[in-house]
Amino acid sequence: MRLTEGFFIIETIHYIEGGFEAVLRTNPEHHIYKAHFPGSPITPGVCVIQAAGELLENKLGRKLYLQSIKNVKFLMVIIPEEGKRIRYNFSNIVEDESSVKAQVVVSDDAIVYAKISLIFSYVRL
Repeated sequence: MRLTEGFFIIETIHYIEGGFEAVLRTNPEHHIYKAHFPGSPITPGVCVIQAAGELLENKLGRKLYLQSIKNVKFLMVIIPEEGKRIRYNFSNIVEDESSVKAQVVVSDDAIVYAKISLIFSYVRL
């Protein structure tokens, strides 16, 4: 299941110097929110990380798998309100022949939800 095809909806992707920014909209009706947690849903941290990987795949045009999480700080929970927009800012993207590293800040206009440093390996087909 791709999270950027129903759990989050991609609204825009802008390429900026040294990285890119993607604006996603939450879907509070998604079945994940019915289980996590009924009556008081929050976005699971693993879904925040998975969406980052999918966005990076989209940008690079290559399949990736998560090799390691170098650092992650969840600073606030994401509550899936109708139409809530979440911004993923990617910076310090470094590629080599087998992997890609990136730093991601997940926020909205007022709140920083997470700061993440990820390392992905390329999927060899």
